[in-house]
Amino acid sequence: MAQVFTGIACSKEAPPAPARRPEPATVAAVTAPLAPSRVPIPGGAFSAGSDPGRFERDPGLEPRLGRTALGPFEIDVLPYSVDGQSPLLGVGRDEAMQRCADRGGRLCTELEWERACKGPQSQPFPSGAELDLTCRSSPGCASGFGVWGFGRAPEWTASDLIGRGDRLAIVRGGAPGSPDAPPSLRRCAHRAPRTPEPDAAITFRCCYGPPNAARVQQPKLGAAFGKRELSAGELAKWLASDAASAELGRDVSYFPDPGGVQDVLARGGGSAPGLVLTTAPLSWNPVAGVELLVVAARAGTKTSFVVVFDMLGDGTHQLASSFIMDSEPGPVALVYDPRQRARLSFSTCWGCPGETGKILYEDPDRTRIVQP
Repeated sequence: MAQVFTGIACSKEAPPAPARRPEPATVAAVTAPLAPSRVPIPGGAFSAGSDPGRFERDPGLEPRLGRTALGPFEIDVLPYSVDGQSPLLGVGRDEAMQRCADRGGRLCTELEWERACKGPQSQPFPSGAELDLTCRSSPGCASGFGVWGFGRAPEWTASDLIGRGDRLAIVRGGAPGSPDAPPSLRRCAHRAPRTPEPDAAITFRCCYGPPNAARVQQPKLGAAFGKRELSAGELAKWLASDAASAELGRDVSYFPDPGGVQDVLARGGGSAPGLVLTTAPLSWNPVAGVELLVVAARAGTKTSFVVVFDMLGDGTHQLASSFIMDSEPGPVALVYDPRQRARLSFSTCWGCPGETGKILYEDPDRTRIVQP
């Protein structure tokens, strides 16, 4: 079958960032205030977590982007300091909690920390869409809420990692033991579990007011595959919403089921023992914390395609990868082995050389479509 790769079909690089969220710069080019002044953070919902495929995240630890509501609170403008300038390093989390209590506050929860870091626009970094170099050096940069020092050094939070055995504390703002950590590890949503013992690399800051009860939900492993309802009209809207797939959103139709599957099997001999074939949209959960929707369909009468969407925690979606087959009317069937989570196939003629491709989920949080 003839094929044409789209710009993101087989690249191992991160796909282009979706245009669904504005990301203005938020760096505050002013002098940092002296500690221990505070900043009020208003109550409301913000986008917690990260866009799948955009950053190198651990999907089993860091959730997909989703809306989370928090009540109002106050937070220190700068990390805790005993001299008004340098962050206090080398204390364990219990001591950090006590020092905050002595000030009439408490250690921030990780979601409070993330909201203050992301600012009013829920940006990935305290400086906005990207990490500004000023964030790494003293006194750092300011988030959209006017809170300084995020991403300069890792910080203790009051939150624990639930469901992984020993008690582990969540650290935000960097990777302990990695002073030259790359920007992806300095994101507001990046989580690092650590034993709550003293660590020379970790600092902290205090929050004030009643603690918010909202918690990061530990990702769970669901069913590997399952059929999902998605009308051709809805699919057309999804495709049209992304420039990389907009051309596919015209005159979209699904292949018949089970007739399409029977045609694909008949062309190659009619047998696929132990495998499941379908022409319906397919929900795919390759690892904990990742939910994908895979679709095989036709645009017009002569172009077939396979697309994969990342399903986000707030009910929205974004294009992960795509594969276009010009001059191929189909049908195209999706093929999977229920015992293998990390891959599935697509085919126009099962068992025919050159007529089958693979859809692979790979670290770090990437989906790749290939045809050997």
